[in-house]
Amino acid sequence: MSPSSPPARPLPGHYRSAAVIGGTHGLGRALALAARDRGLRTVVYGRSAASVPDPDGLLPRSLDLCDPQSVRTAPVDVPSPAYVLWVAGAFLKKALAETTEDEVERLTRLLFSGPVLFLRRLLAEAEDPVHLITIASSSSWKRRERESLYCGLKAAQATFVRNLVPELLAAHPENRITLVNPGGLAVPDFHTGLALDFGTMMDPGEVAEIVWNIAADQRRAFTEVQILRSRAPGSEGTPEVSYGARAPQAPEEPGADATAGETASTPIRHH
Repeated sequence: MSPSSPPARPLPGHYRSAAVIGGTHGLGRALALAARDRGLRTVVYGRSAASVPDPDGLLPRSLDLCDPQSVRTAPVDVPSPAYVLWVAGAFLKKALAETTEDEVERLTRLLFSGPVLFLRRLLAEAEDPVHLITIASSSSWKRRERESLYCGLKAAQATFVRNLVPELLAAHPENRITLVNPGGLAVPDFHTGLALDFGTMMDPGEVAEIVWNIAADQRRAFTEVQILRSRAPGSEGTPEVSYGARAPQAPEEPGADATAGETASTPIRHH
């Protein structure tokens, strides 16, 4: 946080800690630092957790979501009640027919099956309330090209969390769930190999503050929010927040006549 930034808004209630699954880079790192600034004991899980810079106030723990043994054995002792943040992610822009078996398996483990199995362990250990904050993506409902695997896994993540809500409430009536679908973030390492204008994308630190403020204000059991970047001239990259789920966009090019079976292809910028 820069010296000119306003102080972090305190979080209500009695939460003691935050466990950030995928807290070593990008938005995950920004969310972890914001949790620390709010006085939470912050556990950062990631494959490169041991090399996290500026570890003051953070507790790094090694977790490789692509390694089943690591998912089964990484420690899950987190001071409770706790926020649990599912942020781990990677991006793949490639036609499915061009994707290798290893790429399919690794991306599925990283974006979905690994976090689900690790989250299962965390929740099984929780005796006190948990506030689950899941960072999915607007790609879970937006039309994309050459991103079918990535978008499908993000849609699975969002649907899984929505349907997890009744189970969490049955486990503890004070449990809370926040599902966040962000648009394009200025994280060059996430978009490796793509020529994008990161000046028109959202700042991870700014989005992290929005996410934590939403968590601080949440009173209902479940909240779903979209954080999309403005494309208005002069405001490019400014976060725009709206609440509620979005219906999936049609796969046809916008404006195409679906009844004619047209599937014209035009480049679509990634969110």
